[in-house]
Amino acid sequence: MARVCCVWGALILGVLLVSGRPAPGEVAEGRFAGALRSSPALGSGPMAEPKPDYNAWPLTVECWARILSKTGFNILIANEPKSSPTHWELYTYAGSGRFSLYQPGYTPAEVISERDLADGRWHYLALVRDQGRVRLYVDAELVAEAAVTPNGDLQSQPGTLAFGALAEGGLGCDGYVDEVRLSNVARPITRVPNAPFTPAGATIGLWHFDRLEGGDRFADASPLANPAVQLPPGIAAAEAAKRAANRDPSLVTLPPKPDLAATRQALGEALATLKLPTLEGAATPREGLLIDWEEQYWRLGNQLSGKEPLPSGAAEQAFDAQALVRPEDGDPLGVVLRRTEALASRLAALGWRKGATPSLAALRRDLKALKAAAATVPVSDTPRRKGLYLAACALRRQIAFGNPLLDFDSILFVARGVYQGSRWTGPAVTGDVFGQHFATQYFAFNSIPGGGLYLLRNYKTRPEVVDLLRNSVVENGRLRGRRLTPGAFLSPDLSYDGKTILFAYTENREHRWVWSKETTWNLFRVNVDGSGLRQLTDSAWNDFDPVWLPNGRVAFISERRGGYIRCFAGLHVPSYVLHSMRADGSDIIPISYYETSEWHPSVDNHGMIVYTRWDYTDRENCLGSNFWICYPDGRDPRAPHGNYPYPWHTFPDNQHRDTRIGRPYTEMNIRAIPGSPRYILTAAPHHGEAFGSLCILDLAKPDDGFMSQLQRITPYVPFPETQFPGRSQYPYGTAWPLSEDFYLCNVWENLYLLDRFGNQELLCENALVFGKFDPEMRLIDPIPVRPRPRPPIIPTATNQGAERKPDRPKATIRVLNIYDSDIPFPPGTRIKWLRITQNGLKENPIMGVPMIGYQNENTPRIPLGIAPVEEDGSVYVEAPVERELIFQALDENYMAVQSMRSVAFVHPGEQLTCQGCHESKQQAPPQGRVPLAWRRQPSKLQPEVPVEPITYYRLVKPVFERACIPCHQQQGKGPVDMSYEALEPFVFYFAGGMSGETVKPIHGGSRTLPGRFGARYSRMGQALLDEHHRGKIAPEDYRRVVVWLDSNSLRLGAYHDEEKQVAGEVVWWKLDADPTNPQGLER
Repeated sequence: MARVCCVWGALILGVLLVSGRPAPGEVAEGRFAGALRSSPALGSGPMAEPKPDYNAWPLTVECWARILSKTGFNILIANEPKSSPTHWELYTYAGSGRFSLYQPGYTPAEVISERDLADGRWHYLALVRDQGRVRLYVDAELVAEAAVTPNGDLQSQPGTLAFGALAEGGLGCDGYVDEVRLSNVARPITRVPNAPFTPAGATIGLWHFDRLEGGDRFADASPLANPAVQLPPGIAAAEAAKRAANRDPSLVTLPPKPDLAATRQALGEALATLKLPTLEGAATPREGLLIDWEEQYWRLGNQLSGKEPLPSGAAEQAFDAQALVRPEDGDPLGVVLRRTEALASRLAALGWRKGATPSLAALRRDLKALKAAAATVPVSDTPRRKGLYLAACALRRQIAFGNPLLDFDSILFVARGVYQGSRWTGPAVTGDVFGQHFATQYFAFNSIPGGGLYLLRNYKTRPEVVDLLRNSVVENGRLRGRRLTPGAFLSPDLSYDGKTILFAYTENREHRWVWSKETTWNLFRVNVDGSGLRQLTDSAWNDFDPVWLPNGRVAFISERRGGYIRCFAGLHVPSYVLHSMRADGSDIIPISYYETSEWHPSVDNHGMIVYTRWDYTDRENCLGSNFWICYPDGRDPRAPHGNYPYPWHTFPDNQHRDTRIGRPYTEMNIRAIPGSPRYILTAAPHHGEAFGSLCILDLAKPDDGFMSQLQRITPYVPFPETQFPGRSQYPYGTAWPLSEDFYLCNVWENLYLLDRFGNQELLCENALVFGKFDPEMRLIDPIPVRPRPRPPIIPTATNQGAERKPDRPKATIRVLNIYDSDIPFPPGTRIKWLRITQNGLKENPIMGVPMIGYQNENTPRIPLGIAPVEEDGSVYVEAPVERELIFQALDENYMAVQSMRSVAFVHPGEQLTCQGCHESKQQAPPQGRVPLAWRRQPSKLQPEVPVEPITYYRLVKPVFERACIPCHQQQGKGPVDMSYEALEPFVFYFAGGMSGETVKPIHGGSRTLPGRFGARYSRMGQALLDEHHRGKIAPEDYRRVVVWLDSNSLRLGAYHDEEKQVAGEVVWWKLDADPTNPQGLER
């Protein structure tokens, strides 16, 4: 089904042929004759048909390239889409121009050289893959090498070999590509060729790009003769529109179309033979049930046969072993009978829903009779057992709806679709631009107009879907007097008394990356009967995910905070974080000051907000998308689970693999389970929408960085991106727990009642909403319409917004004992100072522009000052407010022993208290003593160096030129070239960067190790303390260098006015900085 065509930017990647041999001494467009001229605009380049040979080990890839810019990524050659585990691509990094390799199916996924190719000159490039190692060459010089290991058994996904672009489009190349040769041997790269490549026995691809043949293709001179076909610009645009219109096949394996007449006949014959009293009248179920039972039959058959193998570790990690299939089940009938018996036993203990008929006793008698009948039919008699299977499904449904937890008659939900499409209509490779990234999925212009806010009534018998807003008219604001149609809907929440609904709505009608009041999500409220429809927000920011707080306020997610995500090179992706407002839409305030994005707030049983945060300060950008918790006023956000997977460090003695492999990459839609300390969540992709596999989270267990706190509710569904490719479609999501055992949830297009045993009952199929099946719409966010217990009201302890009072105490920070750490500090270490450094938001949308540090996602810093640490490890200090903070524990040399790879923040009026420095989450603080620092007034922050954004050029370059280089030259020792680039081996920094950077040697890992950080660990910092330097450098100069080394050894301090910074001028941030109050103290 084609909806509309996407128009976003320029979706054409123009490819030009530049011919003619250059005259001597002239700059050539082609290295030898013609060359492929690519564009950085979105679209596609010439593509050769897929060949298994292109995934070969060994493999040598050679080409010539001339790169003109490093503003964005430059894709040189890419095999298969990024979603394929066997995908590989050669490219240059945005911002740095570094020649790199990306292989998502291997660890490490990225191999990045230090060689900048963006110099406008021709370079001979090569990749050699052989015996588990990859090597990158520039002009016959080895520039990067790494051992790589596959992440399991890698299964290719179909896709072309693309030149100057990704196979799926989306990124191009600002430059020229020439002379591409692929070989299925490991060629020695020892010299720079001085002539065009020639084919040899091992050559499996050779494209000279000298001329277009037949007007649309570049010949392949290898024995495979596989030309690279280039579509003309008009056709390329049409192909992009085709992708946007969802006409490509999905990668997801789809169930076969059932013969419903045969299904109905098989059910009728089985019921006639069985004569079960409780199933009288069950022979005529609605069509949606038959389709669902057929798909479950097909799915269970695949699991039993091994066509859909159990994900690695799933058997041990299953929340309930009944949810697994067993060899003794024999066939789908055996699975359903066993799981239905488990359900009936659980309901016998739980009780039977009042008024539900037949009785559970009668249903269990018929279940026993059905099991006896099944025992007489051999597994080989597929037709008869298929009929018994259908009867078992009908009986299971009656038992499931006797559940006493189903004490409500209506379910609230929304229907929503995105332009990328569904498992039925979506393209083989999803795209960030269409909403298939966990950040871009919630831009309103990525939603298809249609869907709505609905009530499902009588779901246990004859379900009826009601458009809740069918007669509703907005009562206020810009949309007063209008109905909310067309448009799209998202993220409903129901008040604790069951009477009022919050939701997000957009008027947007087409796919355009434009932010306006009409193209963003705005928040509304309405009564459950459709009356009282009022608009709460109206802005050019996306406001969504509203949730009722116990005190009557509303928390929600918004872009109002400002800043951009750091990892996009071609898209403008603003951050969105937690905000709060009154129930009428007034008094909007930020309650999070985080730098990237947050999602899906809900309120747990203790009145706390639980949500997802993307936490990757000084870390790989695919880290940290897990469970977070804070007070309802935003205070004290913490990550008691999943934020620090192994390896914690990547120094040479690291013994840990990347423990994210085989656990959820991202955890979304987190909700507390009624009557339980546990939570339910969706294990979702980073590159995709918030669907995947369902899990139970238990924070009472210690976190081993892997699966110790998690169990799988749906163990038969692999985790996206760590067990199944990213950029695809996934089945489960938006679960609403009724208990630890039963849940309402989305499964593909429909709503279901799911239980821990693996039973899955259809509540509402897509066709009930739209009159016929609409494959591009998912029914999501089911909520029982009934009152529910209101969690405790936690008093507000910040001083913000309309409730702000000038006489309230100013914000402070307390530390009980800085030595309380889950990794002990080095023996004999004494902590004398707490340093507070401010972290800066990304103020433009382009990755690595400008390069702030040695890695293209490093962030700027402002050193705010230090405070004394008492002998007992306690601290009490005035707090900077409304900005991101990094705490560092300093020794007597003012060098950081421990630091953060995350951030904290303090609200006005907040009294933040920390137990220690990465203390154990399972250990309570000692009682009975008042820490020394708490017995006095809070300390003042003492500046160490000027309180301004750190730059190499202003903070330390003058020191090096005045105090270091002359001495090095005189003594003949130490570096003489102390330019920023030359100092990299002597300094300390953590990497950010793309997937795989967690295992990058030295600069990777997920957290800091005490004593192995910053100045204290770097060659330069250690030199400052040796006999040649101690006492010979002025104290002020010493402190400048130490602060710089402890602050990730940054080059720049802001995302704008690079030339002024290089000239040594102060450039202040546009966000979160006030030159008149640089420490950010509350006034």
